[in-house]
Amino acid sequence: MRYKVLLLSCIILISATSVKAHEGIFLKFSIGPGFMTEFSDIKGSGYAIATKNHAIGWAFNDKFALSVTEFGGLVKKTVGEYDYINLDAFGLGFTYYTPLDINLFVSGGYSQAAFAHDWHEATGDVKGKGYGINMSLEKEWMVSKRIGIGIGAQTFYIKTNNSKYDFMNFSVNFIAHFYFTPIR
Repeated sequence: MRYKVLLLSCIILISATSVKAHEGIFLKFSIGPGFMTEFSDIKGSGYAIATKNHAIGWAFNDKFALSVTEFGGLVKKTVGEYDYINLDAFGLGFTYYTPLDINLFVSGGYSQAAFAHDWHEATGDVKGKGYGINMSLEKEWMVSKRIGIGIGAQTFYIKTNNSKYDFMNFSVNFIAHFYFTPIR
């Protein structure tokens, strides 16, 4: 029993005492399954086959980063003659890095909702354009000086102006970071 407590203490200590500095340009790829609800016109829910939260950015010190982001998801939901809803947003993001490698990521920007007959129709028929906001809380583990992997909870909201759709998505995403400047 004493060894189990010692082993658990070592694991917690090693994972909590990683001193790193995030500085420079980075790429972030994030994808995972989720669940979407539409509140206004469709008034229904669907399974998000794939949600995304990608970014290319610049960490200007060890706590903060700015990025250009893309987020959204592909939802399996029958609406009229369509079987899929493709949600996409493109904008600016902000990341706050905590000392425990738990990152808070917030972004917002221009969005669109497209309905498609098949999953491989990336754009489908655009049914509305508007704005989107995104937030995720991510845990990252460094596997080398330039590569980090992680898992995170993501939520995003997309509202279209002309067709008045309101989409809310919750997902669990798997994350891969590539840092052009090695992490110290």
